[in-house]
Amino acid sequence: MSDTSSDLLRSKIIFSFVAFALGMMVSALILQKNTSAPLPQTTPLMTYKGSDKGLEDLPLSVAMPYYELANETITKQRAMLEEAALQLFIAEQAKATQRTYEETQAVLFEKSAISDDEINRFYNEHKDEIKQPFFEIRDEITAYLTQQKRFEARNLIIKELTQKGDLAILLEKPVSPILQIDTQGYPSQGNTMAKVNIIEFADYQCPHCKHAADTLKRLLRDHGDKIRFTYMDLPINRSGISRTLAEGAQCALLQGKFWEYHDLAFEQQLTLSKSSPLDFAKQLQLDQTAFEQCLNAPETAAKVKASEKQAIELGARGTPAIYINGRKFSGQNLDSDLESEVAKLL
Repeated sequence: MSDTSSDLLRSKIIFSFVAFALGMMVSALILQKNTSAPLPQTTPLMTYKGSDKGLEDLPLSVAMPYYELANETITKQRAMLEEAALQLFIAEQAKATQRTYEETQAVLFEKSAISDDEINRFYNEHKDEIKQPFFEIRDEITAYLTQQKRFEARNLIIKELTQKGDLAILLEKPVSPILQIDTQGYPSQGNTMAKVNIIEFADYQCPHCKHAADTLKRLLRDHGDKIRFTYMDLPINRSGISRTLAEGAQCALLQGKFWEYHDLAFEQQLTLSKSSPLDFAKQLQLDQTAFEQCLNAPETAAKVKASEKQAIELGARGTPAIYINGRKFSGQNLDSDLESEVAKLL
């Protein structure tokens, strides 16, 4: 499919098959889960002229790529160990039921087929993104949903083994160095003295950022003045629309309507265009003349570029890039992992 959003769905489907073929699909609920709050990095990584150097002592240009590599490696290692546990479990079940390994696997992972109703519902919920006739995409949707059900069944087994104490992954997660992020002049919500300070670099056209916006809104609602949240821009979409939206958001900030503008942009993500900032300004009843002057002012573009530059210097490679109390958040599931991380700090 040539359409960008169709490619996104196709990429998801392909990813699912590749991940399963490799036996690397693991539970999003427990991936990278740590039972204690993050501690400062104290383990020396090298000795330089007689002095031990840990991750916190390295130049930022090296420290963050090193951390990202270590985190990626640990993630893959955990996946392999969880896959090993899953295979041990299947073999035990096969022996107990006097079935073959393959028969046991089929019983565990293929209890229910995908119904026509499920296929139709998925297509109707995502047809604006897919933009492909149903008859052309039906088989791929069926394969994707089948794989998802299989994935969920595997997740449940790993989760139950962990909760019963039959499985514990002994690898230690790397801890991000504490980063200094200049948030002066960027929009924030919550208590300035809050115990948990969350900073997000995001793109208004990024689907994961839309999901993050909903998750962060819920966290702010649930934890009140215990959290401080700052939004910063990292417009990576090549269309240029994200950058225009980000500049418009800075102009809405000057008129005290940033968060209303922010919410509109994510709510209307699928129909965003370069005219959206002016449309939002009208909907929010902003001063149109002042808004347009701000939108064309070089300092507005400079502010967005300053945020973007800072994100790149911090090592952000995509959106959303989230930092909690100065440390990079590397959880795989925004809903569970971010909530868990915040809960530990609180």
